[in-house]
Amino acid sequence: MTLELSLCDAYARAERLADAGRVDEAIAVLTDHLREQPEDGQALNDAGALLYSTGRYDESIDFLKRAVACLSGNPGQPLWNLAEVYLAAGRPAEVVPLFDGLAGAGVLTADLANRTATALLDRGDTASGIEALIASFRISPQQNMILPVYERVRSLRPKVAFFVETCDTKFIGGIYAYANARFESRFCQGQSDAEMLRVMQWCDIAWMEWCTNQVVVASQRPKLCRTVVRLHRYEAFSPWPERVLWENIDALVTVGNSAVHKRLLEKIPDLERRTRVVAIPNGVDLERFSFVNRPRGKNLAFVGRIHMVKNPMLLLHAFQRLHAIDSEYRLFFAGEYQDDGVLQSYMQNAVEEMGLGDAVVFNGWQEDVAGWLEDKHYLVSSSIVEGHPVGVIEGMARGLKPVVHTFPGCHDFFPPEYLWRTVDEFCERILLDSYCPEAYRNYVATHFSLKRQLEQINGLFLDFERDPVTKPSPDELAAATADEDAWLAQAEA
Repeated sequence: MTLELSLCDAYARAERLADAGRVDEAIAVLTDHLREQPEDGQALNDAGALLYSTGRYDESIDFLKRAVACLSGNPGQPLWNLAEVYLAAGRPAEVVPLFDGLAGAGVLTADLANRTATALLDRGDTASGIEALIASFRISPQQNMILPVYERVRSLRPKVAFFVETCDTKFIGGIYAYANARFESRFCQGQSDAEMLRVMQWCDIAWMEWCTNQVVVASQRPKLCRTVVRLHRYEAFSPWPERVLWENIDALVTVGNSAVHKRLLEKIPDLERRTRVVAIPNGVDLERFSFVNRPRGKNLAFVGRIHMVKNPMLLLHAFQRLHAIDSEYRLFFAGEYQDDGVLQSYMQNAVEEMGLGDAVVFNGWQEDVAGWLEDKHYLVSSSIVEGHPVGVIEGMARGLKPVVHTFPGCHDFFPPEYLWRTVDEFCERILLDSYCPEAYRNYVATHFSLKRQLEQINGLFLDFERDPVTKPSPDELAAATADEDAWLAQAEA
């Protein structure tokens, strides 16, 4: 613990009393001072430190929490003291949530993280214990003595398999990396039904990315593990959800679009009685999409695959109106066409007919979207339908202003000032409204950070860790395996 007193009389007197071993009297002096100055963060910290030294842990925690709030600009010392009190009080699980603040203040150490991990693992709390170990490795990666402990703890936790039937893995990479650091995991793409079912026999939790035919097959199989299905948007307009035996699915994760949810309930009215439905919006990696406090400018960005539901035709007409008002504006597309050539032909012709050849630029698919956004100022969207538009929130994280057409469910994600309905409103959002890059970044950090998304998903995994599926006995498994070919043939029929 650390205790630092100022030169004021109350502090000096408390320091003399503490040095003389008269700690209770020192606490009384600081308490009297705090009656007059209740937001003196240093006094709150020092009182908390003294209370800790006398074993009055609950009182110490109260003082230190108040000190953290009062010293929000420099909370390192009270946060450290609070962590030490929690450890001394046998409450190590409450230390882990302090790690971000400690790291931000530059005072988190591998030693503190390891002592927290030890206390947690001694209590059998492997979930929190591995979080402490991961924090320790971030600070000091070369800890060969700790690595076997980490691997052992990870092996004791549920096994997780991620299944992707399609070639589209852009939404799953961060989730898999997060899970693999905490659970023994496998990533399975494009597997046959038989291969998928064998992995489901191995794992304790199966994550099905996209609600496609593999979910239909998995739901018809005798239960071998907890199963999570994540539905983005387009699947709700496909026949697959209606074919799923939802009572055999433990959770359906959606991205939180109420219009998509409504569509699902129209097709499957009893869905919420048959499975658990959890809304978890997409998340942005705020380190990858770092913030730039840019001035208002005239470069508009469209990010995403170019196809009919993205409605780029409307965007061209809206941009033509803007360009007629101020010919310095430019519209840049990052993405490839996904059609039979009809849309591309129309877009090229429309650009020429509208006289926008020098103002509209097609840059093609971008591997480094964050870098491509560097010199842009607005992230524009004209879609007629979306689940949760990742390209928009990635642009916001970089400091671009969102200008989003009102697709069904858009109000679940964006305030009215970010939305447009008509071509005139499109121009107003760009020409007349305020431009506040920090506000766009903060909005994403508050609502749609990758960290927030991953913590919600981890919460779901923790629920299943506490309530696992009982695996079949060897004889039952052998019988099921012997029957597998017949069962698959029946399912495919």
